[in-house]
Amino acid sequence: MKFKPTYSKKDVEILKDECLYKGFFEMRKLTLRHKKFNGEWSHPMSREMMVRNDAVCVLLFDPIADKVLLIEQFRPAVLRNESPWLLELVAGMVEEGESDEDVARRESLEEAGVTVRRLEYMFKFVPSPGGLMEYLRMYAGEFDSSQVNTDQVHGLDSENEDIKLHLISADDAIALLKQDVENASTIMGLQWFALNKHDLVARWSV
Repeated sequence: MKFKPTYSKKDVEILKDECLYKGFFEMRKLTLRHKKFNGEWSHPMSREMMVRNDAVCVLLFDPIADKVLLIEQFRPAVLRNESPWLLELVAGMVEEGESDEDVARRESLEEAGVTVRRLEYMFKFVPSPGGLMEYLRMYAGEFDSSQVNTDQVHGLDSENEDIKLHLISADDAIALLKQDVENASTIMGLQWFALNKHDLVARWSV
């Protein structure tokens, strides 16, 4: 079954679009109304939306060694947790003129020091559709784990990145789903990997 939404963006009327703040993120205030399920129009409403470029995430997998490469880095938005260092997939925002493949290869080299061979599209998702204008597009990336040095720290100093590598078996990576992994893209990427690993290995063995 393929889900088809009841309405489309043609059934939304933007009455006002204001920029409240523009920095690393952008905050906009939309005044809008939309078609309701009973066919009527809603009353005008205001919604603040955080806007950022779409991003690409890469689950790095070596099908020969049967290993997955994850990264660990500091995230200030989770400072209230016991530890604000999270286990993640390689990821980066799409800049103007870049393709998803460009981003995947650039970020894999910058954040993990590896060259991606083949890329396979997984899926896309909206992290927080109630207040964030951003899509994350997920990929699996083939790499050679024999080239990885887990003692070396990666990332760009100009972007204040300080990234530690974790090279683990595919089974151990999937087993992380039974733990309290807090990064949404990591959880979803590993879930996709658990469901599709067999077929992925078969395709990449050609």
